[in-house]
Amino acid sequence: MASLSGIDESLQYPVARRDESIVDDYHGVKIVDPYRWLEDPDAEEVKDFVQKQVELTDSVLKNCDVRDKLREKITKLFDSPRYDAPFKRGNKYFYFHNTGLQPQSVLYVQDSLDAKAKVLLDPNTLSDDGTAALITVSVSEDAKYLAYALSYSGSDWATIKLMRIEDQIVEADALPWFKFSSIAWTHDSKGFFYSRYPAPKEGKDMDAGTETDSNLYHEFYYHFLGTKQSEDILCWKDPEHPKYIFSGHVTEDGQYLVMCIEENCDPVNKVYYCDLSALPEGLEGFKKRDGLLPFVKLIDGFDAQYEVIANDDTVFTFRTNKDAPKYKIIRVDLKEPNDWFEVIPEAERDVLESATAVNLNQMIVSYLSDVKYVLQIRDLKNGSLLHQLPIDIGSVNAISARREDSVVFISFTSFLTPGIVYQCNLKTETPEMKIFRETIIPGFDRSEFHVHQDFVPSKDGSTKIPMFIVSKKNIKLDGSHPCLLYGYGGFNISVTPSFSVGRTILMRHLGAVFCIANIRGGGEYGEEWHKGGALAKKQNCFDDFISASEYLISAGYTQSRKLCIEGWSNGGLLVGACINQRPDLFGCALAHVGVMDMLRYHKFTIGHAWVSDFGCSEEEEEFYWLIKYSPLHNVRRPWEQNPDKPSQYPSTLLLTADHDDRVVPLHSLKLLATMQYVLCTSLENSPQTNPIIGRIERKAGHGAGLPTQKMIDEAADRYGFMAKMLGASWIE
Repeated sequence: MASLSGIDESLQYPVARRDESIVDDYHGVKIVDPYRWLEDPDAEEVKDFVQKQVELTDSVLKNCDVRDKLREKITKLFDSPRYDAPFKRGNKYFYFHNTGLQPQSVLYVQDSLDAKAKVLLDPNTLSDDGTAALITVSVSEDAKYLAYALSYSGSDWATIKLMRIEDQIVEADALPWFKFSSIAWTHDSKGFFYSRYPAPKEGKDMDAGTETDSNLYHEFYYHFLGTKQSEDILCWKDPEHPKYIFSGHVTEDGQYLVMCIEENCDPVNKVYYCDLSALPEGLEGFKKRDGLLPFVKLIDGFDAQYEVIANDDTVFTFRTNKDAPKYKIIRVDLKEPNDWFEVIPEAERDVLESATAVNLNQMIVSYLSDVKYVLQIRDLKNGSLLHQLPIDIGSVNAISARREDSVVFISFTSFLTPGIVYQCNLKTETPEMKIFRETIIPGFDRSEFHVHQDFVPSKDGSTKIPMFIVSKKNIKLDGSHPCLLYGYGGFNISVTPSFSVGRTILMRHLGAVFCIANIRGGGEYGEEWHKGGALAKKQNCFDDFISASEYLISAGYTQSRKLCIEGWSNGGLLVGACINQRPDLFGCALAHVGVMDMLRYHKFTIGHAWVSDFGCSEEEEEFYWLIKYSPLHNVRRPWEQNPDKPSQYPSTLLLTADHDDRVVPLHSLKLLATMQYVLCTSLENSPQTNPIIGRIERKAGHGAGLPTQKMIDEAADRYGFMAKMLGASWIE
């Protein structure tokens, strides 16, 4: 029993069974895993545990008095039209649009940019609760067919379906068990390439997304329209390397199929190609005989990342990090595969994020400069700089164009810009950038807010950590403000400025300061920055985040009891590790779908692919890295660690979802049970009065495909909890 500060009732935690007999031997070190039973999502005992945690959390959230106001305000601001950048295929344009509160965005088609648009595919008609989502879409070259992958309840599993665009008739083709793949049409529009896993043992009877089995033996196929999946041509497999993941695309001239092979999340890949024009009987010939496609192995090692930008017959242009941790552009002739030359050298400081071939012989190159996007037009042949494109401080979400296009669409967002799609005309002497579509939110006034970037010294003093700080203008730095600090720090992923309705409302109505710490492990400064927060150096991520937290306090933005930290996935791990290491530093913690059991994560679904960032407990040296910070294995009672300094864990909300088959829910469930036991239920009168609770969403996954209402409800719950725990009051 614990009395809850800020909530007028005591909190009764459910007691979860501990099985101390489950002991693993890691290189001579015995580790007890008393909640191993929580790894079985189908067990009645697990369902009972989840139900009791849901009831406990509901009892806490109902006392969070600003939750309903947050939901009302978030709903109001969400209710504005949003658009993605259009893309062109054949003589038609396609784009996604949401009128505001639709569960999922709708795919539209139009014959020209000025023509009336019509609905092509509305996923909201495919389920009663909005949990059917489009994972990917691909239009055939002649714009006669739409292939689309449908996922349900947030799972990574999807099924490819096919629609005739002219009359919107859905064909009989259905290709299940599609995962971690693209859809690439051949230019004759007879079919497409895609990848899939073998059907799980349970097959169609399975509630896809709730299982935890490892994803192994990816295979690469070609599907002819109007045929059964069982007749698809197996183009490539590699049973000797069951963890390999294959993805293919067809070059814009239609001649080459390029296949990239990855083994894990490291930014490295193999590159194989097949000259489709050289197949004697075309792909049809493979219907009659066994055997894989005759791929040529251009890059057959995992030494670097290679991403095709364009080709002129056999001459291919790539973006790569080969001997260039901040990336460069290189070129090779397939006839001389050992003779590569540089088109754009690696920049000294900025990271070359992307390059898109446009306007026949140009490319739009995107750089990240101190976590701010820079756009340039360069010559495709020699890499020379032709123009800088003017954009605000923010993020370029998409550059939509093909090489033949002289009109490019650029999707942009920032902390104070809900969304703009720019139309850029490259035919003019100086490229023209004009607003094509913009998301306008009634009542939102960007002039109320201020954005700036600070650089925080790291713990070791040798590194400056960039941090964006967003708040109402002219706030007093007196430590009085609630503060939300967000971080990720992993997998070479950069966290760049973006608009959030929920965070905007926190700043306006709770007087909060919102911050993003661009800690090591991400891609903000290239591969060296990534490796500086991975494997044996993972502790740098946590140290950087703690340094950012201490800076916000010392600079007068906030104080420990008013500081909330938040992170998703690898960022959930970040939050879990930081509250273990510095429970005194935070007032509240929100850990979404976090990787919490670092000794066993690699055993579930696609977890084996993360070994490149984390290491694996099966290797002795790596076990010793992991056991030091694994959130599940480092929950300690702060009052026993520092008896002279009374402290407890911050108010903590662990968020997960029943169909998360990326970071399976067992991570959050085991940590929840462990924290509640160690800090609360194992003691008669525990000093832990701050709540430790879990929010477990139904019919949702790792985040993709989440319907609008679920987004709103989750934001109201977590920020309502944060406001209550930090003692933040509502400002009209």
